[in-house]
Amino acid sequence: MAGMTLRMQRLTAGFSQIIIRQPMKTHYHKTLTFLCCLATAGLLASCYSTLSYNEAMQRNVSKITDSEKLEDARFLLEAASYNILATKMAEAAIESGYSASVVSMARENLGKHVEMERELRRLARREDVVLTAGMNSEHERILAELNTADRREFDRSYIRLLGELSREDRQKFSRMATDANSEHVRSFAARKLDLFESYEREIETVDADLLRTY
Repeated sequence: MAGMTLRMQRLTAGFSQIIIRQPMKTHYHKTLTFLCCLATAGLLASCYSTLSYNEAMQRNVSKITDSEKLEDARFLLEAASYNILATKMAEAAIESGYSASVVSMARENLGKHVEMERELRRLARREDVVLTAGMNSEHERILAELNTADRREFDRSYIRLLGELSREDRQKFSRMATDANSEHVRSFAARKLDLFESYEREIETVDADLLRTY
């Protein structure tokens, strides 16, 4: 009887430990999950800026003393502004475009610029550059011109403005592909030259289609 009692006491103690450990284990996992969520949120917050173009530029000027590195930062801000504009233009064309060729090109372009944003964020973290959540004044002007275009002329306006934008920014990317201080910035700029070349081909094709349609 004494042996049975001892075994029961040991079994009861064992169950007690399991019951105690289980809530502790659950609490541990909940705490770990919470901390992981906080870390992820902090990382995402550090990747995305809510600063205007001028505010972001001032942040970079205040913390980057090397003139060549500052030029790299300026280029990345310009690239981010260009990418925001091209994204918004594509979204507007998908919504307001009349020609199927314009809408199709805009959808394809939108995917390219979503990927470009990811690349810019990764590169900015590597180079310790503050990016902007907005556009520079010239890019704001271009978007306003597109958004106020006559509905019947939207397609032509989109193609014209996209062509002008691509030609201008291609020159900046071409220069930084060889002149940037950082090898990573040079590599990024060189890779994106293909984007501008594809734009030129697409614009010619779509423009010819619009001439036949209108």
